[in-house]
Amino acid sequence: MYQAPLNRLGNRLGHCMGIGLGLLAAGCIIFPPKIHYNSYMQPSELSSDVESYRTEEDGSVSYVAEGLRVNVDYLTDAELNALLPEDSQREEYSTNPYTYGDEVEGDVGYVPNRFSVFRVSVFNQTFAKVEFDPLEVDLLTDQGESLHAYGIPSTSPNQSFERYYRGLRGQSGNEFYRFEVRMGHVRSLGYAEDQPIFKGESYSGLIVFDTLNPQVKKVRFVLPQFALKFDEFGRVIESIDCHFDFDRHIEKWTVEEHASAGSPSQ
Repeated sequence: MYQAPLNRLGNRLGHCMGIGLGLLAAGCIIFPPKIHYNSYMQPSELSSDVESYRTEEDGSVSYVAEGLRVNVDYLTDAELNALLPEDSQREEYSTNPYTYGDEVEGDVGYVPNRFSVFRVSVFNQTFAKVEFDPLEVDLLTDQGESLHAYGIPSTSPNQSFERYYRGLRGQSGNEFYRFEVRMGHVRSLGYAEDQPIFKGESYSGLIVFDTLNPQVKKVRFVLPQFALKFDEFGRVIESIDCHFDFDRHIEKWTVEEHASAGSPSQ
């Protein structure tokens, strides 16, 4: 006596399944919209009483004093991909250690940032030797966050590229190969520890932090204890603290939206 309701339910399920299969057969598969996304930074406006800092034409900020220039600029994902073009065009197999390459995240429709990356360049024309510890650099945000710089080896005190990519590495030979390629790029491009810059020399490298949350609008790149002078035993006797302020901007809009694939035109 209870077969009739079950039959009706079965008929309804069969009807719904038939509709679903028909939609699939017609190619009506919903895709997320294609999104243009770009997170970039520009130097904050400098106050008139700040004589040691200046904004450069290329969008970077410099600290300048006594023949020394410390230049900091933020690198977008496009600029990072341009540094390693062959490593940034393999989607999920891209080996650019600083970005996701061209791998679009399906849920959002764009390539998100993997890290926040700054390039620091030091030009020394005056002092016998200058130096700073890249692991002591912090990135402060207007949301009250203090982000620590990534080191390279697993022994780094805070964040570490080696620990980060080991956590993502699979067990196949290809996974180990991609791990080594990424780490090779980090060692080549990252700002090295214990890197003195002698008189008449310059040096440049990347300093990396975790990606920023969408609410962040302002950041301060803090470079403490930049050593200017040393005694005969190599101990620092004069240093300065530098900071570089940036305004963050996000471009995000829909480029193309497919309501369905293969749907008939109107």
